[in-house]
Amino acid sequence: MNEDERQRVDHELSQQSGTSSDPFASAVRATRMPMIVTNPRVADNPIVFCNDAFLRLTGYAREEIIGRNCRFLQGPATRVEDIAKVSKAVRDRESIEIDLLNYRKDGSTFWNALLVSPVFEDGELTYFFASQFDVTDRKRAEEHRFLLNRELDHRVKNTLATVQSVVLQTLRDTSVPESVAAAVSGRLQALARSHDVLTNEAWASALLIDVVKGALEPVHERIGNRLTVAGPEVRLKPRVATMLSLALHELADNALRYGSFSNRTGTVAIRWSMEDGAFRFEWKENGGPPIQEPIRKGYGSRIVERVLAAEFAGIAELDYRPEGLIFTLRSSADKLATEATAWTFP
Repeated sequence: MNEDERQRVDHELSQQSGTSSDPFASAVRATRMPMIVTNPRVADNPIVFCNDAFLRLTGYAREEIIGRNCRFLQGPATRVEDIAKVSKAVRDRESIEIDLLNYRKDGSTFWNALLVSPVFEDGELTYFFASQFDVTDRKRAEEHRFLLNRELDHRVKNTLATVQSVVLQTLRDTSVPESVAAAVSGRLQALARSHDVLTNEAWASALLIDVVKGALEPVHERIGNRLTVAGPEVRLKPRVATMLSLALHELADNALRYGSFSNRTGTVAIRWSMEDGAFRFEWKENGGPPIQEPIRKGYGSRIVERVLAAEFAGIAELDYRPEGLIFTLRSSADKLATEATAWTFP
């Protein structure tokens, strides 16, 4: 941009928001929030305004900033995919909010919570307005939490493996039937799979679809598309997710031994819904051998009916129909409350 063009742009910007008589312009200049304005009508969309807070954030002098594209704040560690997202938003003349790794003049890095918005006048794009916020501390805390969760995941897995080994060895030493040992082992593995799902979500909550898929992964590998799953996005708090995972393991184990998965044609359909504040979950078997309600219900049935109903603060029912078992769980949606940990702007 030549000097004449720069003066024209600076004059035009000052007419909009740069005079001291304009309270908005005075607020933008005085705020502690770093802000810049760029001009997309000039080649390479240069910065034409930056406030003092932006100078303090980046360490650059104003004359080192005006006339340059915002790319000068990027560096080797800035993620290419993040840069591409910003470039696409600018190209499409859309707003974008993104955390971007930027570099100060002294070479130090900071995480920038960047908000870029286009400014239109009579339908014509005139400027891009961008606010910045240093969220380095938040990012470091997230990274630290991630490392702690990974270490916790590693240790808990080792603990569960040790518990499983000790329990199975004890059962063998006491001549317990192999079926009992297998049941205990399967339940411990179900707990481990639910733990994996929750660790991926930092133990804040878990998506119901992820809990279902995690719990039934070993079964799905054996029966393929005979198992179908469908439902809207629903989040579960950790303890609820863990108990549902254990209940699904019991249902799947029963289906493999006596129900729809004990032959080559039976199916299981899992469906859930959220309507008018009510949550409904259904496990429906079809095409298996004829079944009847057992005379005595075991530990698995107690988990499915009693424990799950208590955790969801709802009603859980097993219906032993000749054509296939149906399990239904009903609860109020507010009983599934998410333990939120998402960062919000202060």
